[in-house]
This record gives sequence, C-alpha cells and structure tokens, in this order.
Amino acid sequence: MLGAAFALVVGGVGAALFVGRVLAPAWTYLSTPSGLIGYWSRLGRTVGLGMLELLPVFAFVVATRTIAGALGGAHGPLEGVVWIYHAGVSTGWGFLILVRRVFAPDVPAIRIARLHDEDAKALYELLKTATIVAVAGWVVAGCFPNLGFGFPPALVTVALTGTVVAGLLGKALWSNATYIARRAQEVLSGQAGLDGAPGAVAYSVPAAAGLYLFLSWVYWLANWLERGQHELAGPIGGVFALLVLPVADRAGIEMIGGAVRSDSETADRLRHVMLGAWRSLIGVVAIYVIVRLWGLDLLVFAKGPGAPVWASTLFDIILTLLLGYLAWRLIRAALYRDEQAGDGGEDGDPMAPAASRLSTLAPLFRSILLVILSVVVTMIILSSIGVDIGPLLASAGIVGIAIGFGAQTLVRDVFSGIVFLIDDAFRIGEYIELDQGVRGSVEWISFRSLILRHHRGPVITIPFGEMKLVTNHTRDWVIYKMSFRLEPDTDPKVVKKTVKTVGQEFLEHPEHGPKFIEPLKSQGVLSIDDDSALIIRVKFKCYPKTQFILRREIYHRLREVFAENGIKFARKKVEVIGSSPLEASAAEAVLADEVAATSKPGDIR
Repeated sequence: MLGAAFALVVGGVGAALFVGRVLAPAWTYLSTPSGLIGYWSRLGRTVGLGMLELLPVFAFVVATRTIAGALGGAHGPLEGVVWIYHAGVSTGWGFLILVRRVFAPDVPAIRIARLHDEDAKALYELLKTATIVAVAGWVVAGCFPNLGFGFPPALVTVALTGTVVAGLLGKALWSNATYIARRAQEVLSGQAGLDGAPGAVAYSVPAAAGLYLFLSWVYWLANWLERGQHELAGPIGGVFALLVLPVADRAGIEMIGGAVRSDSETADRLRHVMLGAWRSLIGVVAIYVIVRLWGLDLLVFAKGPGAPVWASTLFDIILTLLLGYLAWRLIRAALYRDEQAGDGGEDGDPMAPAASRLSTLAPLFRSILLVILSVVVTMIILSSIGVDIGPLLASAGIVGIAIGFGAQTLVRDVFSGIVFLIDDAFRIGEYIELDQGVRGSVEWISFRSLILRHHRGPVITIPFGEMKLVTNHTRDWVIYKMSFRLEPDTDPKVVKKTVKTVGQEFLEHPEHGPKFIEPLKSQGVLSIDDDSALIIRVKFKCYPKTQFILRREIYHRLREVFAENGIKFARKKVEVIGSSPLEASAAEAVLADEVAATSKPGDIR
C-alpha cells in the first residue's frame, strides 16, 4: 500500500515535471519580452503562460489516474483516497496558476494588474499559503475514513482547515485595509485622496470584504458540519470574480483608449464617462455571477415566468434610470464647457479668448436634450408601473397647442434666438452693442433672452425678439487709429520713419508683440488745422480688446521718441493782430467775452 502510494505520487509529479521541462523554452520566451510592450501583448503573454502552466497539471491528473488504475488493489485502504488526492492537488494547483498570472510576482514585465512588485509578491504568498493549507487539510481528511478512523475526524479536520484559511484571509484584510481603501478610491474617482463620499465608500470596501469572508465561512462551515458537503461555489466563485475584476477593468481602459484616441478635453471627458459605464457594467455582471453562484438567479426572479409584478417593475425602473443616467453623462461629456462669463470690456484680460461657437451653443443644446431625456425616461417609468401614457401624450399635444397660441411673444423670442445663434452673431465672452445703444459682454444665453454684463457692472437681460442690429466689437481683429497734432514745420517723412521704428520695437516686445496682427504704421498727414498744426494719424491692427492697452503704451512711447527726435506737439492757440496795443487789448477782451458766453460749467480752457 505504501509503495503504491509512493509510486502514485512520484508518477504524477514526475509527469508534471517532465512536461514542465519540455515547455521551459516556450515559458522563457513568453516571460521575457524585449523592451516595453503594450497591454494587449502583456495580456496575450499572460494567457499563454497560464496555458503552458496548466499543461503540467493536466499531465499530473492523467498520470495519477493511469497509475491508480494500473496498480489496482495494491492501494488497499487508500484506493478511495486517489480521487481526493488528484482532485485536491489539481484544483489548488490551478487556483495558484490563476493567482500567479494575475499578480505576476515572477514576471513583472507582463503584469496586467496595477500592483507594485512587493504587493504582488505579498498577495501571491498569502494566497499560496492558504491554498496549501486547504489542499493539505483536504487530503489528510480524506485518509481518515479509508484508514478506519471514521468520518468525524475528517469532518473536524476539514472544518479546522477551512477556519485557518479564513483566518489567514481575514488577517490579510485587516493588515491591508488602508491600501485596499486607497485602491478602491482610485477606481471610484481616479484620485488617491480619501475625502468626501467616495472616501467613505472606499473605507467601507475592506469592511464589506471582511463581512463577505465571515458570512462565506459561516455558510460553508454550517453546510459542512450539518451535511458533510462543501458549498464552495458561492464563496470561491466570488473570490474568482473579484480576482478577474482588475483584469476586466484594465481591458476596458485599453479598449476605450483605443476607440477614443484624441487628446482633446472632450475626448478625455468621453473616455472618463465610458470608463465609468464599463466599470458599472462589469460590476453588475460580477454581482450577478456571484449571486448566481450562491444559488439565486436575479434575472429569472425579476423577468422569468411567474416573476412577481413588483420585481419586474422595479427591474424596469432601475434599468431605465441607469440607462438614462448614462445617456445624460454622455451628453454632458460631449457638450461640456467651462463656465466663461464676460470680462467687462476694457478691464478684463485682453488676451482671454471668447468661447467657441460650440461652447456658446452647448448650454442650449444640453438643456434641450435634458428636457427630452427627462420626458422619455418619465414616460417609460410611468408605462412600467402600469400607467396608460396614450391619453397623456394626447393631452400634452393639446396643451402644447394652447400654450403656443397664448405665448406668441415667447415663441418669437425662442425662434429669434435660434436664428441669431445659427448666424453666429455673438458668443459667450464677446463684447457686443445692440441697436438700442445697449452694450456689454455676453455672459449667458438662455432659451428666450440674452444676458449682457455692462463694463461698469450692471447685468442687462434682453429678449431675442427685441434685438435687430448687433454690432460685435470683439470678433477676429480690430483696427485702431490715433491722431497727433504736431507743429506745422514737422517733416512727415521723419514722423513716418520714427513711427515705423517704434512699431518694430513693439513687434519684438515679449508681452505686447503677440497682440499685434499688423504693426504700427503712419498714415501721413490727415489734415492741416489752419496754420497751427499738422494732424498726423497712425494705425495698427490687433486682436480684440488688446487695443486699450496698446494705445496707452504706444502713446507714451511715441511721446518719448518724438521728444528725442525734436518732434514737438502743437498747442491750440489764438493769434490776435492789431494796429496798436490798445486795439489788440480790446480785441482780446471781446474774444474773452465770446469764449465765456459759449463755455459751459466745468469746461477747461
């Protein structure tokens, strides 16, 4: 009997070692990639390694069963233990292969789970110890009945072994509770901090895992002590499902990243929403599988034959709300825009860009789609709970017609606003002026009105139907012209050369240069103010709202350069010519009286 048992062990293990030695070159090739590789390559190598490592297990089972059949009665009392031996060893071995390939403690280059090397090794060693204890207890317990000790020792041995395994897992949960909470937080919100509602949920994950472990142990122990049967489909299946979740999550990240390759902010938001939907999907699937392994089919319970009405209704409502929420998140991601209010004209940031056309229309489209989605979801829910929505739809049509006749002004405002938005007459953040003399920065656009922010602060609300002429002061570019009064004997050519030099200085200025579209240039003599001054005009082309800063800087610089080059500004003056000093004094007195008569309070002469 002992010789047969020895031959059985040696034969099975020898077959496994032989197959493993034959497959060693292929294992080395798959486990040592050259350079950095992508996720799908790592996944393929991981699956390949798993298949290679399962072949020795298969060889062990085949050799063990073959040798047991050949030895026949030589096993004596141990004949009934053969299936316990090869089933327990092969099951534990296969479980360790799955764990080893998920955590990859031996080949971190192809690891698909996001774990540090130390964490991967620690988790693998823990599960390896628990598996070895479980297999040893299973095999030892199987020997007791066949050796004449009866079933009670086997019952106690398995119970103690399962308790030890549960204790090891519980100790690991307790020691790594903070780490597990942080990882859960990263999955929930993409951040490592443990604040707010996501932090509270993340902190509950270790406790929930501990509770699941405790209930699984109680459930298994009760069935084993009462009926002598292992009820491990639920507990072990739940662990398998949780081990597969990180792999499925990473696969979803890679698939979504491959489907949405753009680097824009909209693409980032879409990827975030799609990843949330994927994680929700695999979470729901994992819950369904775990519950199914525990003996309860939720889908049949809710929608199967003879399902309770309340369960079917609740299932429809939950599914509708989830799909509606997902659709709304996709709409928000596609039509999202940063809040961008008007900057108040001259006092705002001159280089701050106005909103794009899509950003201007996005709030309106988002509001319309929200109303439509809310109506559709509400109708589906009402239909699910048994309400006949046909009369409601008919009533809604009649009410809509009545509202249309009674709110013609509102309809005019809405359609006028749609036309203005289609024409792209203004956008959020632009400074506009209406035909009524009203001006300000576009701060918000609603269904029926435009909200402006005057540069002095007041908020102006104007219905679209009352708008006719719209002047946009901040679209594309601005040409600004400045006039200077110079002495009559000034040489225009010198002025032109000086202005050109100053314009080149501003183009090379690190702060003001990017604001120009065309440089500062002289337009020559605009007019001659009698014989007292030459009116010289200069102009420049710049981006909207930058002209207020540029005109100030240009004026100060031109004053300095004109003074350096002997170019003088002309002053307004009155020259009185008389035949004698007495007549000149009289003429000056008359002129002073005329000026005083035409002056207004507060004028400076």
